[in-house]
Amino acid sequence: MPSIIVDDKGTVLNYIDSGVPHNPVSSTSYVTIFIVHGSVYTAPVFQKVMALAANYGLRIVGINRRDYPGSTPFSHSELAVLSGGSDDERADFVRARGLEIATFVDRFIENQGVPPISEDGKSGGIALLGWSLGSAFVLSTISCCDTWPTELQSRLKTHLRALILQSKAWSPQIDTTIQESDRDPLFTQWITSYFHHGDLSKRDPNLLTYVVPATFRAPSVFTMSDEQIAEIVYQPPASTSDMLFMIRFSEQLLASHRKACFYENLRQLVPRMKIWALTGDSTASFSLPAFWALQEEDEAVGGGRINFKIVKGVNHFMHWDEPELTIQTYLEALA
Repeated sequence: MPSIIVDDKGTVLNYIDSGVPHNPVSSTSYVTIFIVHGSVYTAPVFQKVMALAANYGLRIVGINRRDYPGSTPFSHSELAVLSGGSDDERADFVRARGLEIATFVDRFIENQGVPPISEDGKSGGIALLGWSLGSAFVLSTISCCDTWPTELQSRLKTHLRALILQSKAWSPQIDTTIQESDRDPLFTQWITSYFHHGDLSKRDPNLLTYVVPATFRAPSVFTMSDEQIAEIVYQPPASTSDMLFMIRFSEQLLASHRKACFYENLRQLVPRMKIWALTGDSTASFSLPAFWALQEEDEAVGGGRINFKIVKGVNHFMHWDEPELTIQTYLEALA
């Protein structure tokens, strides 16, 4: 897997790339989606949608986050901020992760000659997609765009067409009644399950199924071979850096989220960027209250800042179990 250096310290982010579509028309006007993965399941979990990308004039690039295979581990000082940093240090940490991703995207655009958004807006350009915990990282990328170097701001202004938050909580990893050695393996299966929920239009958390999966469809991980699991699943950060990030950075992540989605001055820097929030109606419970909260925030400022879609019949791993439907959903967000 190739990588790109994202700062003057030699920090690298590893990635996989579906490549330029071969169709003569789409090869000069394709849209590139940069995907940032969640916890445990790394960039190759998107291999099925990547295999279909060229058929739809798309190029998909999956980025492995820091602390995941091929990308630079967090340093001792960065780990110290995760475990015990001040409010300001945590805010700086969030901004630094956003700048790393922005720099990755900018250098990829420059090195690969990624086409900008066309004048009519129908082709070219890029989308940033954060899946699960990855949503926090793409939000931090946008929320710090007013601190980007001028050249980077200029390039992203002509390229960025969409910010997609896919399945943005109780987790077996933080349930202390479960034996510690079992938490990560349980999460690996539980998160890929399907769940029967009540009437989602009511936005009522009491109608959600929080723990016990449904039986109408096998968990996504059960359809992965041993070789695929070895390639896709990486558990160590789930109980270390990712867990600390989720538990200790809530204030900083909320501020980053609100700035990225609702600050007018910032949106002027990325004027062609639409925001989409996606989730499935059979997904794990944590995604749905987050989806509803985002709807309520959008409504509180008059609505229309964010587009929302609940995809029927899919779980947290729609890109694995339903790649064709997932591609169609992405295309809707890119239109």
